[in-house]
Amino acid sequence: MSRKAPKPVPPTSRDVAARAGVSPMTVSRALRRPELVSEQTREKVASAVRELDYVPDLVAGALSSQRSGHVAVLVPSLRHSGFLDTVEGLSTGLRERDYAVLIGDSTYSPDQELELLRVILGRKPEAIALVANMSSEPARRLLLGAGIPVVETWDWPAEPMDLVVGFSQQAAGHAMTTSLIEMGYRRIGFLAGPAETDPYGEMRRQGYRRALAEHGLPTDRLVSTGNRPMEIEDGAAGVAELRRRWPDSDALFCATDLIALGALDECARHGWRVPEDIAIAGHGNFDFSASLSPSLSTVQVPGRRIGEIAAELIAARIDDPEATLDACQDLGFQLLHRQSTRRA
Repeated sequence: MSRKAPKPVPPTSRDVAARAGVSPMTVSRALRRPELVSEQTREKVASAVRELDYVPDLVAGALSSQRSGHVAVLVPSLRHSGFLDTVEGLSTGLRERDYAVLIGDSTYSPDQELELLRVILGRKPEAIALVANMSSEPARRLLLGAGIPVVETWDWPAEPMDLVVGFSQQAAGHAMTTSLIEMGYRRIGFLAGPAETDPYGEMRRQGYRRALAEHGLPTDRLVSTGNRPMEIEDGAAGVAELRRRWPDSDALFCATDLIALGALDECARHGWRVPEDIAIAGHGNFDFSASLSPSLSTVQVPGRRIGEIAAELIAARIDDPEATLDACQDLGFQLLHRQSTRRA
């Protein structure tokens, strides 16, 4: 005869209190407001918690205090090393201030982004950090109506929702393109995903076109492959498409280092010399970019610093909603020209 396995009964705060020889109220104070109890009592409670493997009921605590103790971070992709640097900076800074972090990955999908936002807001975070570009109007309405601090990163929005720590994606595209022109390149292509799945790439593309127009150069050498966040193979297909349609192209600016890697591989496979036959530049300064052969020219972004400052602003806004803050901080970017664009 089969029987169901008995469900284990998790220890309660009363069990911790009995083990520590204190009242349940003292246990609650020791865990939630440790500064209100003596060091000896804190040690007794901590010892009982460890012995019993007790896990506090944070939901109940949040209901009673009206504070959830966590901050949500929404990112467009967990594969982008720059985004991960920002998430790490945020997580470290918030953890030091006793906030937990919930992370949602929208996979560059506006529909997924909106659904994630509904789920996140339903869990009552104390603030939201956006590493994603929040372009949809329904998503913006949800955020503005949530009544909690919002920090936008990796962007420089014309109409900030609240706090901003980032840089102008369009300015980055303009600066890299201008620098290529100054180095003597005149027939420059641009490779990115579709605008609807790659909003940051679209902003860099706008900067690229503006730079070319300012110098009276052709702005039509635009290549887009794939219908999803671009992968290495899309970079290979993109540079091949550029060479097929505009064989005289002397440079290609890729929206990310990942697709620039694919472009470099495809150039090597065809025997196209970089940068003698075609220069390649990327964006993001990924971990591998300096180690490629040729090393990849790119735009370096202070990803981790963005996260650290965002954490500082979030904590300050939660602690004092009326505090005067430096609410919009442009951390800029740096152009790194390496072997892939430097001709002998």
